[in-house]
Amino acid sequence: MNRIVYKIYGRVQGVGFRPFVYNLSQKFNLKGYIKNTEFGVIIDVEGNNLKNFEKELLNNLPPLSKIDRLEKEYKTPINAKEFIIDNSAANLSKIATILPDIAICNKCKKDINSVIRYKNYPFTNCTNCGPRYSIIKTIPYDRKNTSMDKFSLCKECLDEFKDIKNKRFHAQGICCKNCGPKINLIIKNKKLTATNDIFKDIVTFLKQGYIGAIKAIGGFHLVCDATNDKTIIRLRELKNRPTKPFAIMCKDMDMIKKIAQINNFEKKLLLSYEAPIVLLKSKNILNEFIAPNIDRIGVMLPYSGFYYILFKYLDIPIVATSANISGEPIITTKEDIKAKLPFIDFVVDYDREIVNFTDDSLTQVINNDIQILRLSRGYAPKELKLPFKIDKNILAFGANQKSSIAIAFENKLILSPYIGDLDSISSINHYKKMIQNFKRFYDFKPDILICDKHNGYESTELAINFAKENSLKLIRIQHHLAHLYSVKAEYNLKGDFVSFIFDGTGLGDDNTLWGGEVFVGDNRKYHFKPIKLLGGEKAIKEPKRVALSLLFEKYY
Repeated sequence: MNRIVYKIYGRVQGVGFRPFVYNLSQKFNLKGYIKNTEFGVIIDVEGNNLKNFEKELLNNLPPLSKIDRLEKEYKTPINAKEFIIDNSAANLSKIATILPDIAICNKCKKDINSVIRYKNYPFTNCTNCGPRYSIIKTIPYDRKNTSMDKFSLCKECLDEFKDIKNKRFHAQGICCKNCGPKINLIIKNKKLTATNDIFKDIVTFLKQGYIGAIKAIGGFHLVCDATNDKTIIRLRELKNRPTKPFAIMCKDMDMIKKIAQINNFEKKLLLSYEAPIVLLKSKNILNEFIAPNIDRIGVMLPYSGFYYILFKYLDIPIVATSANISGEPIITTKEDIKAKLPFIDFVVDYDREIVNFTDDSLTQVINNDIQILRLSRGYAPKELKLPFKIDKNILAFGANQKSSIAIAFENKLILSPYIGDLDSISSINHYKKMIQNFKRFYDFKPDILICDKHNGYESTELAINFAKENSLKLIRIQHHLAHLYSVKAEYNLKGDFVSFIFDGTGLGDDNTLWGGEVFVGDNRKYHFKPIKLLGGEKAIKEPKRVALSLLFEKYY
């Protein structure tokens, strides 16, 4: 008989890892314990079949688990009598990583179709799927710390929650139609008449050409029939979005194949637990108003129980675009829908609060590799492991467009979801809330602040004020150098390298706007010839000004 103590680092908390290990111990007749720690988990296990235990441990992980590093130490057996799940370490509460929201799994889809308690119930989830980030108030990820705390478990759900062999063991979002959130259909257009079947009503309204707002996992979607030209034109006019592409949700892969070209890697990405929007080569089957003037179309599959049920009755693709005013974060309450988007014909709401908004992630596949264009649902918060430990807590404020924040402590760098452009009071307030949330999640108190050099950025102004109010050190980074550092961190680049930063414009060290840069190491080595920009920063969003600037410089 042998005994091994494993130290496992990675995504092993809140993902069903402990019951997985417990069931392995029963399968191989092993004794000992598993316990959450500040770095991951410890497994202290002894018996005669440790080789097969370790093999299955490494090769058959729960879907959401990820082992970054495993250390093991052989020890003298102590003749343990059973295998137990030990109490977590007392200092865990602000260390564990917050997981992103995860798409509904196939097992829960089967429950929606066959189990009475879950029959057509849109909030069905288990340990391997469902909301995480959007409902959490603070760590640890316990039900009392989420917006599910107001829903008391019925006896059947409580039994599943306590059953270590059940897929809903310690699934903090567990609920059924007897004890969970309820959906509500609100009619805004007097021409519409509702029945007692919300899903069939929605299908009827969509096919009649009406526009709705549906509360998804991380915020509201604006939805309509993607095949109806008049409805799409109306949505563009009402939302003041003349050409920006709309995302499409399809029932299944067969529906996607009718409107876009897709390879195996893109298919795998669409079916993944992250379930992002994926940019595909369009077949131009849908009307020209979905994605004007481009040959790509953004497509996603139903990633929540609600959309899975809806598409049981729906045989057309739908527009599912963020419900917001252009440039602002996604709306999360029916009150804001009413105030900001009064043209909506119907609203589908539910009584579980969205604590943290999160938009749909946007991706594309380049050379069989994922390129994330918008980091959000399914991917964020995203944790990067640093190859070293830092002795200061760092808060980075990001830029003004496509804004986000990041925090770093010990050997972790954690990126927030996409927020949006900081061009409105609403966006700035959401940005401030995001900072406060991340501070609360991790009991995080920054020692150093980092921001862009541009004084006109709202993020820079917030950083300057934050530093003054809290007497903190503030470091200001040139915009393109920040891009270089972000890639360096993401891919753990070392040694000498050349960086091409083609990001449009960013304030340079000489207080002028810099365009494309080439860096050797951390030094700006080459750059485009400086020109006078007509309208200054207006040229960023109006490229014709750049063309005119070049013409004037050449001929006048």
